[in-house]
Amino acid sequence: MCGIAGAAGTPDTNKEVKRMLAALSHRGPDACGTYEAEGLSIGNTLLKITGNMPQPLVGKGALVLNGEIFNFRELAAEQGIKTDSDTEVLFALIETKIKEGETPTNAVFSVLSRVNGDYALAYALDNELLLARDAVGVKPLFYSLEIGVEKYKISFASEKKAFSSQSSCTKPFPPGRIMALNINDRRLEEKSLAIEPPQERISEEYEAASCLKADLEKAVEIRLTKTAGIAFSGGIDSTFLAALAKSIDPSISLYAVGLPNSHDLTQAQRAAEVAGMKDSLRTHLLSPEEIEDAIPDIIYSTESTDPMKIAIGLPLYFVAKTAKEDGKRVLLTGQGADELFGGYSRHEGFLEQGPEMLDREIYSDIQNISVINLERDDMVTMANSVELRVPFLDKEVIKTGLAINPELKVLKKDGLYIRKYILRKAAESLLPSELLWKEKKAIQYGTGVQKVLDKLARDAGFPKKEGSHIEKYLKQIAVDEGFDFIFR
Repeated sequence: MCGIAGAAGTPDTNKEVKRMLAALSHRGPDACGTYEAEGLSIGNTLLKITGNMPQPLVGKGALVLNGEIFNFRELAAEQGIKTDSDTEVLFALIETKIKEGETPTNAVFSVLSRVNGDYALAYALDNELLLARDAVGVKPLFYSLEIGVEKYKISFASEKKAFSSQSSCTKPFPPGRIMALNINDRRLEEKSLAIEPPQERISEEYEAASCLKADLEKAVEIRLTKTAGIAFSGGIDSTFLAALAKSIDPSISLYAVGLPNSHDLTQAQRAAEVAGMKDSLRTHLLSPEEIEDAIPDIIYSTESTDPMKIAIGLPLYFVAKTAKEDGKRVLLTGQGADELFGGYSRHEGFLEQGPEMLDREIYSDIQNISVINLERDDMVTMANSVELRVPFLDKEVIKTGLAINPELKVLKKDGLYIRKYILRKAAESLLPSELLWKEKKAIQYGTGVQKVLDKLARDAGFPKKEGSHIEKYLKQIAVDEGFDFIFR
C-alpha cells in the first residue's frame, strides 16, 4: 500500500511531484522516490506490506503501484521469476510484453487482465504516461487532464489534497480503466478492465453457497499477513470473515470501537464469545471528546464535509488507529457485502419490481461503490498508515456474486425479507444460528457516533430544526482549519 503521484506537461514536473508526494506522506512512511523523463515525472511513497522493493521500478520504462497483486506468486512461477515483491512481478510482466513488441497500453491490459488484486498504477515509457485502476476502484486515484491548443497536461495522485490550488477539474479516475497519453503527439488511448455482467447464472442454493464460501475462503487467505487484523462489528459480514480467517490463522485479532454500552460493542463482544474468538477481540471505548478532537482529521482525510461520510468514517478511523497501535498494518473489512448480496432495505423494493430490477441495482451498486464507500474507507485507514483490504470485492467473489440468482440474495419468505440470504447460508457451517440471522445497525448508529455528532452540532450553535445542522457544523470546522481544497 502506498501513495502515488505524477505529472506531465507542467513546468518543473519533478519538483511538483515531490510536493505532491509530501502531501501523501501518511500513505507511505517507509520510503519515497521519483522517476523523471523528458516532460513527465512519477513518484511513490511506500508502505511496506508485500516485499521490500523501493519504487519507482525502472527498466525500459518506470512503474509506481499503489495496492496489492494477490496472485503475484502464481504469475511469478509461470514466468520463472523469484521474488517476494508483487510490484516487481507486475513490472517484469509489463516490460516483457513491451520487449515482445506490444504497445504500453496493450502490454498493461494483457497483464492486468490476469491479475487478481486492488491497484492504482502509473507506467511511463519515453513520452507516454499510462494510468490504470482496478475494476471496482478499491484503491483511490484522482486526476486532472487539460487538453487545448496550447495546453496539454495531466497530473494524478492517490488523494485530492495532493493537487495544487491551480489544478482544475480534479476528478476520480474511472475504476476498471486504462488510459495512455502520449505527451508529444497528444494522443489518448483507453481500454476497459470493467467486470461485465455474467452470461451464466447460479440458481441452485447449495451450489451458490458452496461456490461463494470457497471463493471467500481463498479471498481471505490471500489477504492475510502477519500484521493483519479484522474490523469487527459482530454482524454477519465481519463475523464470517473472522471465522474464515481463524481457520487459517488462529491468532488473528479483531477490532471493535464504540461508545460505552453501544450496540456495536455489545454485539461484537457477544459475537466473539459465541464464535469462540473472545480472546481475539480488542475493543476501544470512544468518548464524545475523542470524537470531537478527531473530526478535523476525518474531514481532512476524507476531503469532505458530507455528514454521512464523516459519521461512517469516524468509527473506521478509530478501528484503524487501534489496530495500528497494536502493531497492525493491514485491516480486513466487510465492505462490499451489502452491495453484492442485497444487504440494504432498498433492495427489498427492487425485488418487488422483479428479480431483474434487483439484479440491475446490485450491478449498479458495485459500479459505484468506489465513490460512495471505498475512497472514504481507504483514506481514513491510510490516515493511520493502515492498508484496507476487502475480501468481498475480490475479483472471483464478485464474479460468483454477480452470477448468483438475485432471489437467493434477498429471499422473501412468509411475507418477510431475509437480506443477504445466500451469504448467511454460505457461513452456515462456520457460525451458530444466533449469529447467522441477526440484523445489524449501520455503523454510525451502532457505535453511537451519530448521536455525538448531532449533539456537537447543536452545542456549536447549529439548531437541528433549521436543517442540515451537522453539515453546517462540519463546514465551519473545515473553514476554521483552512481546508480550502475541500471547497474547490
